[in-house]
Amino acid sequence: MSTPMPPDRSGPDRGRGAGPRRWCTDLALGARFALTGGREGLLRTALTALGVGLGVFVLLLAAAIPQVLHAAVDRKAARTVVPAAEGTGPSDRTLLTADLRGAFHDRALGGRLVQPEGIRAPVPPGLSRLPGPGELAVSPALAELLASPDGALLKERFAHLRVTARIGDAGLTHPAELSYYQGSDSLRGPGAGVERITAFGDRGTPFQASPPVVLAITAGCVALLAPVAVFIATAVRFGGDRRDRRLAALRLVGADVRTTRRIAAGETLTSALLGLLGGAALLLAVRVPLSALTLFGLGVFPSDVVPDPVLATVIALAVPLCAVAVTLLTLRRVTVEPLGVSRTAPPLRRRLWWRALLPATGVALLLPQAAGGLRSGDAASAQLILGTALLLLGIAALLPWLLDATVARLGRAGFGGQAWQLAVRRLQLTSAAASRSVSGITVAVAGAIAVQLLLAGVWTGLGETSATTPWTEVTTRDGALPADRARGMSARLNATPGVLATRTLVTGYADTYRPQHQRSDAETSADAASEPYPFTVADCPTLREQAHIGACSDGDVFLAGGPEGGGPRPGERLTLEPALGPTDPRASAVWTVPSTARRTTVADRGTPLGLPTPTVLATPKALPPTLLHRPTLTVLARLAPGDPDALERLRNTAARIDARAEVSVYRGAAPDETLGLTRRALTAGAVAVLLLIGCGLLITAVEQLRERARLLSALDALGTPRGVLARSLLWQTALPVALGLALALTCGLALGSLLLHMADRPLLPDWWGILTLTATAGAVILTVTALSLPLLWRLMRPEGLRTE
Repeated sequence: MSTPMPPDRSGPDRGRGAGPRRWCTDLALGARFALTGGREGLLRTALTALGVGLGVFVLLLAAAIPQVLHAAVDRKAARTVVPAAEGTGPSDRTLLTADLRGAFHDRALGGRLVQPEGIRAPVPPGLSRLPGPGELAVSPALAELLASPDGALLKERFAHLRVTARIGDAGLTHPAELSYYQGSDSLRGPGAGVERITAFGDRGTPFQASPPVVLAITAGCVALLAPVAVFIATAVRFGGDRRDRRLAALRLVGADVRTTRRIAAGETLTSALLGLLGGAALLLAVRVPLSALTLFGLGVFPSDVVPDPVLATVIALAVPLCAVAVTLLTLRRVTVEPLGVSRTAPPLRRRLWWRALLPATGVALLLPQAAGGLRSGDAASAQLILGTALLLLGIAALLPWLLDATVARLGRAGFGGQAWQLAVRRLQLTSAAASRSVSGITVAVAGAIAVQLLLAGVWTGLGETSATTPWTEVTTRDGALPADRARGMSARLNATPGVLATRTLVTGYADTYRPQHQRSDAETSADAASEPYPFTVADCPTLREQAHIGACSDGDVFLAGGPEGGGPRPGERLTLEPALGPTDPRASAVWTVPSTARRTTVADRGTPLGLPTPTVLATPKALPPTLLHRPTLTVLARLAPGDPDALERLRNTAARIDARAEVSVYRGAAPDETLGLTRRALTAGAVAVLLLIGCGLLITAVEQLRERARLLSALDALGTPRGVLARSLLWQTALPVALGLALALTCGLALGSLLLHMADRPLLPDWWGILTLTATAGAVILTVTALSLPLLWRLMRPEGLRTE
């Protein structure tokens, strides 16, 4: 190959046309070397394409998240009911419906009672017609569960119904959702949880997570994607030494420096394009397994995992261009001579100022929101993303300087055995490669620590409660069952296998009685805004568990409010279940508080957790439950602790009593559900990124061992024990990792503290979570070292010194 002549600039047309043609020719030659360069060339191309492909897969998956969430929200909104206007009567376009919420073991089970009032009643998405009385339309996941042995108990809940239809994808939020529509002819009109609707598909208020959750998601995405960028930049440099020797051979036949750089760019560009195709293919392959994931009650259909076109275009253009830029920047530090060797340019002392400038700039961008509070808007989000990214990428920039300084000091110290000295000397010669290998895992651990710290603080501030009760509550609301059926409901639940005992409560509301001629004036006064009094009717043993009542007999009444205006007084007349408005046709009974009513206090955690704290506690003889037209019936059931199916049998009995019955279980802390799902998702993402970085470390370790094959053979020929070289390899890997983890811990805690200050949450480090992430990172390093040892043993042979 002859040395390329400089472009002829005598004519403007020829000068402008020669540049692109020469670039295309050299890039094509580089692509030919990448694809037909023999075993070594193909291996380097495969390693680079694999590394780029893994990184591209993560980037494309992140680019698909907006489409996934948008599609899931649209599906959820499409089945939201549109209530009829107030006062609207039945018509051929209306539908009576009631929401049915339940569970089966640890899986949510959502359903809806439907009863058309005309031939044009709305049909929910995913169905072609409404199920009739006694019919059931189920989701594919629910149908599969009912047909399996695991769903035998659940099948008993629907034993009186016949499955006639499957719900299509348009009516589901994710493929694994347990959902159903049950036909009915027993709904009598709006009320008692029943509403009249005219359509499905109320968009309403779009889905919004709370600001701390948004902050956690944003910081988590940046923390997960920043190491991916570092990983891709490292992947395109696999096999750099062998490539440089091949470029030196090109110099020997007449190629100039610029030509060799263009050829190297062509090799890298080919590997990057293959990585793009591999990452896209991997995304297509994992779309089906992703359908099992749920977040915020929303899920993933394989057809939804489609990267955003704009983001996908940016990734498709940015990854190859960045790969070429990294290659050209690397070659600026390499002198390729035509003598068949590649000499590294004289090493420059690493400057600290610009490396420290990156995290300092990130902190400066985060400080305004840390001082003034978390803000919303595109500008604030961009500031948060850029600040977090600069702070994390600054760790990757600081690590090479820190490693050089540490290795130089250790080399001057001169202590340690042969393995230690070999490792330190090797790091002095190739610290750049070591820092590149570890920088990705350092950034990943720092970001994961920051997000774990943020979630630990937010977790304590969003809806966390430690409320517990030994009772399981079965409730029918707003007169779904009349009060005279309370005893029968309790008896049927008590007869359920696995139920040890039951307690029955009838609850409702009362207000100060006002004669008819005074109501219109009172309703317009400020006094009418007072809250009604919650009351509970139950027998004495049940009331004793609700309040400190002392002696009790049927006919007693207890007042839990204070004596000075905190509740009704003895002798006061109360309106039971006051009208909901001037258009409410239902009459209300009047009841007088007995003069013998005694003051008491409600016991801690005595009130059922799903009910308001009562102001009036009465026995059935004092306040007959039959006076109530819209009572709430609650049965407290104590279940056998050693029977895992007792709860499901109780749910089956409750469903047979009334399909709208609610079964509530309170077994401990109940933090914000979306926050808990966010924490698990980000933790899983952090583990996935660590595994990704581990793959990159393994590829780098294999590539470096292959580069040192002749050196290892020489050491073996000189009698160097294999144990010394194995320990040297371990020290060579462990020292950069130890420095990287120390830097990651420091910067991760600093970033997490800033993010917590933005969210106005306390600093509560999750040391177990931090220890788990750090230990996982260490385990990845040990695994990489262990997997590298077989290749090390194979390369340590005198035959490796042979040459032709």
